[in-house]
Amino acid sequence: MRKQVILFITALFIGISIQAQDSLQIMQYNLLNYGNYWSDCTTTSNNVSTKNIHLKKIIKYVKPDIFTVNELSENTSYHQMILDQVMNTDGVNYYRKAVSYNYADSYLVNMIFYNSNKLALYRQDVVHSQVRDIDVYTLYYKAADLAQTHDTAFLCCFVAHLKAGNSPSNASARAGMVSTAMTYIRTHELPANMLFMGDFNLYTSEEQAYQNFIYSYNGTRYFYDPLNREGHWNNNSSFKDIHTQSTHAANVDCFSYGGLDDRFDFILASESMLSGSEHMKLLTNTYHVLGNDGQHFNKGIIDSPTNTSAPSDIINALYNMSDHMPVLTKILVDASLGVHENKTAITAIQFKNPTTENFHFTLRLEKAQAIKMQIYNIFGHLVIEKNLDNNAEVIHEDISLRGLSNGAYVLKFVDEKGNSVSRKFILKK
Repeated sequence: MRKQVILFITALFIGISIQAQDSLQIMQYNLLNYGNYWSDCTTTSNNVSTKNIHLKKIIKYVKPDIFTVNELSENTSYHQMILDQVMNTDGVNYYRKAVSYNYADSYLVNMIFYNSNKLALYRQDVVHSQVRDIDVYTLYYKAADLAQTHDTAFLCCFVAHLKAGNSPSNASARAGMVSTAMTYIRTHELPANMLFMGDFNLYTSEEQAYQNFIYSYNGTRYFYDPLNREGHWNNNSSFKDIHTQSTHAANVDCFSYGGLDDRFDFILASESMLSGSEHMKLLTNTYHVLGNDGQHFNKGIIDSPTNTSAPSDIINALYNMSDHMPVLTKILVDASLGVHENKTAITAIQFKNPTTENFHFTLRLEKAQAIKMQIYNIFGHLVIEKNLDNNAEVIHEDISLRGLSNGAYVLKFVDEKGNSVSRKFILKK
């Protein structure tokens, strides 16, 4: 897998220092062949200018901080069109987007748009698939004092549009795509905070693709359904409140039809996102399908009874924009994520910063004692650990960083009482 690094941060740390609590609004949406014209999806029935009017209303209503999409044209001019004509309008100018690689050469691609006042894109990558790329976007939170502290927290968003269709071969293709993604996760260094979102085209939780998501690999389960609603979703009224497709009952041009009876669209979350153990917590009570009032099973969302789950203009915009409905949830960013250190026996730490792969530091102590040295990467993973000489008050140490990639790290020292002190440094080979 070829990693595409789009941004190098010169000073980051595993902690975070935020002055007040914040939340991030997440929105996942299949845009229904945005920018593509074929068969029934013509310049009349699927006109992007008309779609932009509807999408703009939805965006203004939701105000997403992270907006991930499926079924976007491979033509990147349409990606920019959404940014310029939908997102950054009427005085708003803070939305940004990633770039599109499309290694699978599909006419349908994924994309992420994000609020640059709150978030920055650290890097992006692709999980390769013959069907469609699964895009991997790693974002970091922009705390108010980031420029001073260089401290932040990370969130990794996988965006996928799995193979459509209800045949065994289609289900097998979906399972293969997810299996490849899970292998990627196990073999790459990623933050603990992860979301896996998109149009999964799943009919039941018994499908192998879904089981691949929730399977425990060597004792580690990577993803959970925030709703905890497993079962046979297709055409089952027991799940009428979480169905996401279709907005139309009758056969109308480009749209799939039959009314709301499928749960195709998901936002899955890692364990840390549900527990809040890594400074971001998905609020499960905010997870919902925009425009689904639970009263339109096998009906169009504008059919009787009147859909009051959102303003009428938003319901109409959802109806005319796509045959899918957006999935929304909120993430709470912890307010107390700073690194708290007690007084240590260490009186001074000296090293060159940025440093090379031959890292030299000097440590001065109040008295000679056992000191443990640790080096963490920006995702909080321990990469080097060593017990230092306990017979000297001044320690000179050389550490090889040859196996580490360029980037930001934290150097941590722990004294014999368990008190610690940390310093950030940059590795530039």
